[in-house]
Amino acid sequence: MNSSKLRYIVAVDRFGSMTAAAAAIHVSQPSLTRTVAEVEKELGIALFERRARGVVATTQGRSIIDRAARILADIERLDMDAKAFRAYRESHLRLCISPPPLITLMNPALPQLLGRYPQLKVDIKSLATDSAISLLRAGDCDLIIGPTQALEEKREFKIIPLKPFDAYFFTRRSHPLAKKRTVSKQNILNYPLVLPERDGASPEITNRLFGDTEIPADHPIHIIGHFPLACEIVAATDAVATVGQTYLNNKEFLKRFTILDFTSADKLSVCCAHRPEFELSAPATALVELLAQ
Repeated sequence: MNSSKLRYIVAVDRFGSMTAAAAAIHVSQPSLTRTVAEVEKELGIALFERRARGVVATTQGRSIIDRAARILADIERLDMDAKAFRAYRESHLRLCISPPPLITLMNPALPQLLGRYPQLKVDIKSLATDSAISLLRAGDCDLIIGPTQALEEKREFKIIPLKPFDAYFFTRRSHPLAKKRTVSKQNILNYPLVLPERDGASPEITNRLFGDTEIPADHPIHIIGHFPLACEIVAATDAVATVGQTYLNNKEFLKRFTILDFTSADKLSVCCAHRPEFELSAPATALVELLAQ
């Protein structure tokens, strides 16, 4: 029995006649009468008692009609909730950036997105890869922006390629390496490293910078997931950290730090990942297009 049949019998009960019910729900009276008869035959009971001036529910029919009315109310509530959810997704954008250094990808893209959607509310979390994946699985974020290799391994997600990510090493301005014209891999490995996570995508960035050179297992590494705090550590120590391309011309950043003259082995392949059962909202689609430019 489908919801249309339920609506027919509820309408007949509400309006008290086949003719009035048919007019109210915009169907022909013969079609309505035929459908009610089909429902009665299917159930094996008479729903209505026919009288000269209309119909009234039978005792057994009353129980069925009241249940049908509750089912229709639940369907209507579900439909309203679905519309509200769609409206929410079009007005809110929840992003996970993994690992945190990739947050720099948002520097040019996010202002442009908010220019197009001034009423949009954005929630961005910079997280370790495993934490970001958990949020996406749970439906608590709409999109992950991160390294392709780490996210492609999770075959449950839909992957959208973006522009490759350029990463750079940086130090405090008075650091010994800041005075060198060119910096080698071994030069950098003479100092502690600051990484946003120990596992996941962050080592992939570092490995691509170093190429075939491996980071020794006992090398001093600070795991700092908050970029401003990582900057403070670099400013106060001899540690070396990584930053994205958008900081190459950031005057405030360059007042405190030096981006080392070091040629990386390779760029990092970056993508967006989302759950395939949910289509991206218009703002999310626009952001992906901006990041792919």
